[in-house]
Amino acid sequence: MNIVLRQTDANAPQAVHVGDQATVRLRESPTTGYRWQADYDKTRLTLVEDRFEGPDSPRGAGGDRVLVFEAQRSGHTTLKFDKRRDWGDTRPTDTFAIQLDVKPHESAAH
Repeated sequence: MNIVLRQTDANAPQAVHVGDQATVRLRESPTTGYRWQADYDKTRLTLVEDRFEGPDSPRGAGGDRVLVFEAQRSGHTTLKFDKRRDWGDTRPTDTFAIQLDVKPHESAAH
């Protein structure tokens, strides 16, 4: 199973099972130098993909940062995101978090 999460999902806890994927889509304009950076429990989640999806023109147009996480171990965890530059003033311009409840694999629950 794969769930898709956006910034609007920040205040609603989400449930996934071990082996499921959670795709997080965040609006981003990388030409500004500000990119979404994830902070997460690497024992519970694995980042399997990090890509930018946007139009080919006009050059530099905004789009979505797409981060795909796979649930590895059951328990409660938080996915935290900061939008910041890697250089200069590195304070985040935007932040948000998503609470995930990772449940045991569905076949193990029966």
